[in-house]
Amino acid sequence: MLSILIVDDEKLACADILYKVSRSGYGFKWVMEASSAEEALEKIKEHKPDILLTDIMMGEMSGIELVKIARSYVPGLASVLISGYSEFNYAKEAIALGVVDYLLKPVRQEELTGTLSKAIAIGMHQRNVLQSPFNGGKLEDDRLNESQREQLIAFLNGMKTKLDFSAAELFPANAKFYQIGVFRLSSCTAGQSEGRVPLNSAEYEGGTDRFSADIGDNSGIGRQHFDKLRRAVQDIIQEVGGPWFLTFHNFAPNQQITVIAAAFHKDRKKSEETILQSFHEINRRIHRRLNIVLYAGVSGLEEAVTGALLTQARQALDLRFSLESSPKGRIFYWREWEETATYNLPEEEFKLYQRLLAAGDLKEALTTVQRIFSVDIPGTAMHIRMLYVELICILARTCIKKAGGNIVSMLGTECLSGGIIDEFSDREELVESLCRTITTVLSQWMAVTADARSVLLIVKSYIENNFTSSELSTNFLSQKFCISLGYLSTSYNKEFGINITKYIITLRIDYAKKLLKETGLCICDISESCGFSNLSYFMRTFKKHAGCTPNEFREK
Repeated sequence: MLSILIVDDEKLACADILYKVSRSGYGFKWVMEASSAEEALEKIKEHKPDILLTDIMMGEMSGIELVKIARSYVPGLASVLISGYSEFNYAKEAIALGVVDYLLKPVRQEELTGTLSKAIAIGMHQRNVLQSPFNGGKLEDDRLNESQREQLIAFLNGMKTKLDFSAAELFPANAKFYQIGVFRLSSCTAGQSEGRVPLNSAEYEGGTDRFSADIGDNSGIGRQHFDKLRRAVQDIIQEVGGPWFLTFHNFAPNQQITVIAAAFHKDRKKSEETILQSFHEINRRIHRRLNIVLYAGVSGLEEAVTGALLTQARQALDLRFSLESSPKGRIFYWREWEETATYNLPEEEFKLYQRLLAAGDLKEALTTVQRIFSVDIPGTAMHIRMLYVELICILARTCIKKAGGNIVSMLGTECLSGGIIDEFSDREELVESLCRTITTVLSQWMAVTADARSVLLIVKSYIENNFTSSELSTNFLSQKFCISLGYLSTSYNKEFGINITKYIITLRIDYAKKLLKETGLCICDISESCGFSNLSYFMRTFKKHAGCTPNEFREK
């Protein structure tokens, strides 16, 4: 997944853009904010985002200047300029910079979604997110070249209206029908879910023990080992499906693998039976050889590969939430979802939940959430994403009046879009996570103001005692004090009238002036002593704040 940075010195404008990014339907690895171009540069240097959304008019450094400098740190950065002015000169400069788009405030949802589609395509190409290393190799099917991978993933996720090549070119010439399957590897081994120890066999390139050792006892599938597991699963898929099955990397959690399957029978029913038999055989071999729990969602059958098939496969995979506990694993079909998809959302329960949140009654609010997701309610699993997203949006709307736009930052794009649901193995895990989120958010705005101020005072004191440390940054402080990055940035600025990055720079420049006056240290040593890791950056920053170079200041 890609990462994105939003820059705007107006808190409400920034929150609005963040909310619309979250509602765009695109999942991002992380979404961060900055309230100034200077703060943005620090985050760009540290995190190397793929996409930059920035306001143009922002204090000392404009968004246009930010884009120019940012590209020296992240070549090929996909940038979008946002402005409250429709002057031609701004648009002309945006075109000259080669930005993805130039948007006018207030930004409409459909405009931003379309722009993100283009920015994501650029980011995918620049960072080559479709390739994942495994012993120096690729995890995608060799039939797909880089251009085809990018097009296919963009097409299936609705970011491209058509392919420049025929999907039929990837399969044998007599392919007639297609289905898409999304495999999800559970976070537990089959031994864990069934109460038995892992198999001790050497059936698969060293046997299950090799994978059990990589995974670790009772620790689930570690991300660093998933590429090995993915390769093993892909080999089994290729072994069963041969040229009729194509695997590729998708915008999905690390535990998912997407497969396009084809069949040659002219008879629709026979083609579907053939593909489904192959899916079952893949599931059986994965369970037996690798000893892991696997769920799969399988779409309907069509004469062409379409994005609708991927949507159907994901909907089918959501049916795993209809299970009360982790079983051996199972394949779910979209027709199961379709047959029971007529379900009315619990509007009265939603209203009750909102009233309880507004009243601060956490206990009853959580009880209502658990009731909404009850296994006794028919069709709940079919609409699991709709239920989750609506509950999160009600939480955001209720709390934003008290906590401000930073509530959106606390929730994050994955929560607001419902993409986080893909991370959960079962309903129990999903509900527990949702209840933790609700508890955390309510705790933030229900906290006494004095307590919040005391935490900020501690952060301020820490900055004043450690500003010479080169690792000091807003992100560092967020991790050290276990405070949401967006919440810390917004609250600090509101409390003290200056953002954290500017305050750190001010302290460092004041200290540099003191050293220039009172010591004979060379400029390079002073720069390092003040916490600047780059001499040229120190020189530029000093001149910007002092109105002269360090040497000129010393000579005064």
